[in-house]
Amino acid sequence: MREIATIKDIAQKANVSPSTVSRALNGNSRISKETVTKIKKMASEMEYYPNYAAQNLTRGDANIVGIVFPVTSRDAPANPFHIDLMRGASSALTPMHYEMLVAISATEKELLSSVKSMVNQAKVHNFLIFYAVKNDPITAYLRKKKLNFVIIGDPSDNSGDRYVDNNNVAAGEAAAKCLIDNYHVLHPLFIQSSKKWPYETSRLKGYQQYLKQNGYDGNVWVDNSSQTIDDFLKNHAKIDGIVCADDILFAKLNSSLQKFKLPTVCFNSSRLMGMILGDSEKIDMQPRELGQEAVKLLFNQNAHQKIVNFKFSDNSMQEN
Repeated sequence: MREIATIKDIAQKANVSPSTVSRALNGNSRISKETVTKIKKMASEMEYYPNYAAQNLTRGDANIVGIVFPVTSRDAPANPFHIDLMRGASSALTPMHYEMLVAISATEKELLSSVKSMVNQAKVHNFLIFYAVKNDPITAYLRKKKLNFVIIGDPSDNSGDRYVDNNNVAAGEAAAKCLIDNYHVLHPLFIQSSKKWPYETSRLKGYQQYLKQNGYDGNVWVDNSSQTIDDFLKNHAKIDGIVCADDILFAKLNSSLQKFKLPTVCFNSSRLMGMILGDSEKIDMQPRELGQEAVKLLFNQNAHQKIVNFKFSDNSMQEN
């Protein structure tokens, strides 16, 4: 196995001191351009890679960003939205020589313990929180420790927290408008999960605002309610279109909804869900861009928030 090249190896080959090599690789102005060019070329030929982790640890900080998922049951399927968030974050972190460390647990207690281990053992001081909920013990802990974090979603109960989000109210309005304008729907239904995540509540608000402003009646059905979606639709025969709060929920209900053949607008637009959801209208919340912008915000202390555009998957419509 080939040994990893070190600064000492480069210094020996270049016939200079290790400190000169270190300064040259870091672009120190005291080292001549000729020497810098020579050292960098030699380092490249020897396949030398800086140990960014060691450099950061000497400062008491790791070149790692902690990724915190919402509390998730052990048998829950992976959410494509979160996977795309990670892909976006990774594409922004790689050029910065940062890695990701993930915390995902079935209970708040376990999740908090994982985050504390990241901070105390792995020296992680930067975090991306992949959810926004009220009275969250994770963000409360990070706040108390004065650590750097950005939330994906709107932290409505802590205005001081920095965050990246979509305009979910506008997205809800766009979904209702799509059904009415494109499918001539008169009695739409909004479907949301029992968790009532803030993004769902905001999309519902936009949906209801648009219907009220334009003189339409709408219904709402919550998953795990006393009535199944089949029975609800049978008992509300006027319903002629659906807005579903997110694609995971729609995929769960898809076999029941298919038999009614109602025009549907769904949020998120992953490739996997595109295959499952077929011809439904999909509003792309652009999770990869959300992940990228979250990283940018994480390392820009002068900014507080960033709103990322959403768009219909056919690019026919776009909102801020």
